[in-house]
Amino acid sequence: MRCVACDGTAVAERPERTAQGYRRFRCRECGKQFNERSGGILNRTQYPSDVIALVVFWRLSYKLSLRDLREMFRWEAKLTRR
Repeated sequence: MRCVACDGTAVAERPERTAQGYRRFRCRECGKQFNERSGGILNRTQYPSDVIALVVFWRLSYKLSLRDLREMFRWEAKLTRR
């Protein structure tokens, strides 16, 4: 893992994780803290990467509309509640 700020290689993994469960790191050279999503296109999204990938896959593979996907996730949430 390289630092997203200085591109340094002296990076240490922190013991705590983000609210969504992503690993956190700290650069020993510049002191910047970042997570495994920092610097990527999914950095500020509120949904986990695997959910985003699944939605994109379904939308492209099965020609579903975003409304169809929203309805599918709503049903899934209803049926899996305990």
